[in-house]
Formats: sequence, structure tokens, C-alpha cells
Amino acid sequence: MKRRDFLKVSGGLSTHLIVGGSLLSIREAEAQADLPIAALQKLLDPARDLVLVPSSKEFEKYNRSFNKRTQITPRVRVVVGSAKAISTTMLWAAKNGLRFAVRSGGHSFEGYSQSRDLVIDVRGMTDIELSADKKSVSVGSGSSLGSVYKALWPSNLAIPAGSCFPVGVAGHSLGGGFGLLGRAFGLACDSILSMEVVDATGQIRIVSGQENSDLFWALRGGGNGNFAVVTNFNFRTSSVRMVAKFGITWTKPVAQAVKIVQAWQQWLTDLPPAITGVLRLKKGQRGQIELHMFGLSVQSESNLNAELNRLQKVAGPPDNPAKTSTITFKAAATAFDGNEPLDDSVIMKGKSDYVTDPMTDRGILTLLNGLQKAPVGIAVLCDTYGGAINKIAADATAFAHRGNTKYSMQYYMQWPNQAASSDNIAIMQALYASMRPYVSGGAYVNYCDLDLGAGFAKAYWGANLPRLMKIKADVDPKNIFSHAQSVPQG
Repeated sequence: MKRRDFLKVSGGLSTHLIVGGSLLSIREAEAQADLPIAALQKLLDPARDLVLVPSSKEFEKYNRSFNKRTQITPRVRVVVGSAKAISTTMLWAAKNGLRFAVRSGGHSFEGYSQSRDLVIDVRGMTDIELSADKKSVSVGSGSSLGSVYKALWPSNLAIPAGSCFPVGVAGHSLGGGFGLLGRAFGLACDSILSMEVVDATGQIRIVSGQENSDLFWALRGGGNGNFAVVTNFNFRTSSVRMVAKFGITWTKPVAQAVKIVQAWQQWLTDLPPAITGVLRLKKGQRGQIELHMFGLSVQSESNLNAELNRLQKVAGPPDNPAKTSTITFKAAATAFDGNEPLDDSVIMKGKSDYVTDPMTDRGILTLLNGLQKAPVGIAVLCDTYGGAINKIAADATAFAHRGNTKYSMQYYMQWPNQAASSDNIAIMQALYASMRPYVSGGAYVNYCDLDLGAGFAKAYWGANLPRLMKIKADVDPKNIFSHAQSVPQG
């Protein structure tokens, strides 16, 4: 689609003047790293591309990532403003024998958007343009989810994606992209109509259902640092203005909490696709478990209340009456974001599971006892699947966790100092290990987890792995796009 067919609704860094690292700092870095960094800088556009080395004034600002536990420092970071700049930087890296990572929002739990050599940082590409008919939106791959939502609010539109505004649209969507509109409209990857990418040879290509369709298939669910650098997305938009927001909490002893989780699982069986929710489980006070369910419905508040009443008839009364309200999607999205700073960093660990058959009483008891007895706080967030997510065939995209998937589980923990990391991770690993008999063995690639060991690829991509491996061998035979859990070559 030609640019004149788009109505521009938001701009970003790529339209601003960017001043690169000083010549002195570049020369010093060249000497220390034995790299022709100044030569790379000359190949790039000083008005759009930013070359940073550790001594550069803005280096630390751009180097900050979500998980401080996995933070590392590259020799060179290039904040690119165009697909051409990515191609140029990749070819320079190949010539100089450098490995690289691609960074968007920087929320990779295990730090796969970082490299000790070179980081290609796409935060220079943040243009967002709504099509004239408003049925699609073009999004630069350096955009955050929050910037996309804000650009679409005036038109009462959205893309179905996650609730955390600072998360990058690229990594989130390429790994699937669950959010609180998911059961109504699908995952973020399900709304991708096409992408512009830079492939392993440095060529700029369009991928879609009609062009380079194998790569298009692979990128939707398997695209995190595996096949190409996505520079731009074209998403189908969904109409959403008013939503019904809800929250409901039980605080119960473990035995009673088991019954509530069972009731919640039963409730999901007949849950209308309009409703998407999350059940958060965590240790409460005095040996109890706090069960908090929250989410959105794209239908009426009265229909939502009827469904919540259906749940309470089986689960029992909550601590207080369920809270529901009809508000704009803008207000709901802002509330669920929690106003996290864009540059917020924590020390954390995450893990994940998928539940395809309702968990047994023994499985739920094992989980809740583990949460209650853990000496540090672990939260488990159960994201409801079904609806539009599961209507798409498991092999229609690289994202395999559909069909009979009931919900995903995210185990999450954060702590204030690095010295506690080994002990805290061991505590989470023990809880995770105790749950092996009760879950499917699948894992969500957006909650990447090094502990999965050699079985990571099967856990992330299931039966889609052989096709992914073949595509990897075809489009990236030299394994240019590689990290600790990238798609193996066939």
C-alpha cells in the first residue's frame, strides 16, 4: 500500500534528528574493540541512525533492559531508523565476524535482545499510520504497545495485544502476543496482515500470505530473533470503544482455594468468547491463598455480571462483591498497564506452562501448597485461552498452543538484589518441577526460560517445530539469527 493511502496518526524517533556518538568516543572504542566503528557510522544516515559505544553519552539510556539479572553491555549499539540501516549494519557485522541481537522493547526474560558484540536496536522506527479505511495500521517495529494503543484510541480501534504499555510490539507479536482482547479477537500475531523484513542476506522483503508465505508463517509465533529483522508490521484493526472491566477476589485456606480453582476451570468451558480474563494466584496472609481474577468483556456489563454470577454459584462468594464497570477501552488499557515507567528495570525470573486438560485436584493442591510454603513470593498468572485464539488451527501459524488449550500459566518472581538470585531461582524451579505431572509440557516463548534445556524448542513450538526448522535452514543457512534458544536448523 502506498504511503499516500495512509492517514498518519503518530510519529516517532525516526523522524527526529539523531546525533551519534562523538568522534572521540568512537575512535577510543575502535582502539579498544579493534573494530572499524567509524566506518560503519559513515555508512549510516546521521539524521536517522545512532551509533553508540559504552563511552557515548546516551549509551546507558539505550542499554537499559527490563531484566537486570540478564543485563550485559555490547561493544556497539546501533539505533536504526530504516530497513536500509539494518541491512548495512548486518553486512558490516558479517564482514567483521560479529554476532548480534535485535532489540525492540527489551523485555526478553533471558536477555535474548542483548549481545556482547552488537545490538541492532529498532527503537528508531516508531511511525504508526492508520490506513484511510481504518481497517489496518502500519506500525514501526520499534513501537511500544502503549504507543500503538494511544494512536488508535481516537478512532475507537485496537489490536489485540498485551497490557503492559512499555513492551515492544515486535517481540510480543512475533512470539504470539496474548492480551485481554484475546478470546474476542485472537493473539497479536493473528492480526498481522504483512511485514517488511530484512532477511539473513540483508535483502529487504515483504512477507504476507501471498509473498514469502513460509517466512510469514514462521514469523507469526516463531519470529523472536530467528529468521529476519522485522522493520514494519501491518495489523488488521479491531473496533473496540466501550468494554466491561471486572475484578473479583477470594482469599481462602488452601483446601478451599483448590475448589475455587476447580470452579474457575469448569466456568471456562462455557465462557463466551467476548470475555478474556486472568486468574492470579499468590500467597496470602496467615497461610491463605489469594485468588484474584480480572479482565475485560467486549459485550455488555449485564452479560458479564451474569457470567460472574454463574462462577460464584460454584466457587462461592468472594471477599467482596465483584467489581464491574463499563468504561472506554482507553481507560481499561490504562488501568491494566499500571503506569509502569518505560525504562523500569527489575531483577526477575519467569517460567510458563500450558494446561490442555483441566488440572486435577492433586495438581491444584500441589501448586497452591507450593505457593503457600515458598519462603519468597511467587505469583502464578493463568491466562484464559479459547474463543478466537483456539479457533485458528494449531498449524495455521507457528504459534502451536491452540485447539484444546485451556489456559497458560506464568510463574513470576522478582527481588531487590542480585545476591539473592540463585536462591530465589532455585525456589521457583522446585515449584515448577513439582507441577510436571499435571501440565502439558508446553511453554510460551514470550516467557523464555533457559531452564528448559534441550527440550525448549519442542516446548515452545510443539508439532510445528519440524516446519520451523526447515524454514530456518532455507532462509538462514548460516544461522545469522542465533541465540541460546533460537530455532534449530533442520
